[in-house]
Amino acid sequence: MASTDELKALLGAPIPMARNTYLHFYNGGKLRGEFVGDVDPTDDYYSEEWFFSTNRAITPGRDNPPDKGFSRMTLPSGETVLLSALLEAFPDETLGSAHVARHGTKLGLLMKMFDVGEGAHIPVHWHPSPEFAAKHLGSPYGKNESWILAATRPGVEAWVGFTEDVGEKKFRRWMDEQDIAAMRAHMYRIEPKPGDVTFIRTGIVHSLGEGCCVLEPQEPSDWNILAEWEGYPYGKEDAHCGVGWDLALTAAEFTKLDKDYLYDYILRKPTVDRTEDGNEQVEYLPDEARPYFWHNRYRVRTTMKTEPTHGYVGLIAHYGRGAVRGPWGDVAFRRGQGVFVPRCLAQDGFELVNNGDDMFEVICSYPPVSST
Repeated sequence: MASTDELKALLGAPIPMARNTYLHFYNGGKLRGEFVGDVDPTDDYYSEEWFFSTNRAITPGRDNPPDKGFSRMTLPSGETVLLSALLEAFPDETLGSAHVARHGTKLGLLMKMFDVGEGAHIPVHWHPSPEFAAKHLGSPYGKNESWILAATRPGVEAWVGFTEDVGEKKFRRWMDEQDIAAMRAHMYRIEPKPGDVTFIRTGIVHSLGEGCCVLEPQEPSDWNILAEWEGYPYGKEDAHCGVGWDLALTAAEFTKLDKDYLYDYILRKPTVDRTEDGNEQVEYLPDEARPYFWHNRYRVRTTMKTEPTHGYVGLIAHYGRGAVRGPWGDVAFRRGQGVFVPRCLAQDGFELVNNGDDMFEVICSYPPVSST
């Protein structure tokens, strides 16, 4: 266990995150491994990596120890400890008093990566809203989420929302019969490409097919109501978050999803918010996302100063290599590495520095902003 002095010493500079993956119920991991720099990565069911998390991962059909999913850091001594130990020891320095008043010593968001491997897919599913979670799951968090496509494989596809009203009764029949083809036949099929960004509200039924490797900022929960169970290491009664199917089905939207809403709102169009000497700050999300999480992208050709922020920042290098620079000097990181910048270091902004020949692209994740 780290001492208070060891933890305090970490506050002097941004903190590289230790690796944090685990065995999941769907096959994948090759593109995730390539993204983070593994040697000879393969699809092996280590299909997810959680970069910034104070959440326990609960995977149907797998072991779920109490600290599964929690982000980890490596001390100078070489010991690996949970990020939550630092947040609990120094909540104001890492999170800020306003954040702690609302979220306690939790991050208030979850940033992870998942990779759907060859011959696999993520089941047709949906996520409960914060209101549903508060009423039925004992949690203030639902699972609004965003997808940032990091990489794809040939034939990549995903399904989002229904092309017509299907109704709960018809969907339940498909589910009971495990007629996944019928579900997908009534959903919009999309072909994601690297760099695409989405914003998926809770309740929208969706599924991701083989070839999707995604960075996913989201509300800090692992609530997944899964309409598929055949071929997975869990059963029908393990798939409804413990609330029963009558209630779980009420958390989904079985009405038609307007096509314009899919292509003009869910599938996000980048907006260049600021340019500076060939560098860009790019925004993607609608304002409606701010109570849940926020992310943007810095495309750095040379050096670019980030904007001041209300709290911590989680950095993931999307392309290239560089450093985060401040009074502490330079903390180097490269594609696939995560760096946590505590509030005390992030609030006035910091510099992102390109140390490579290609553009250095960094995804910055931010905690939710209260509307009150």
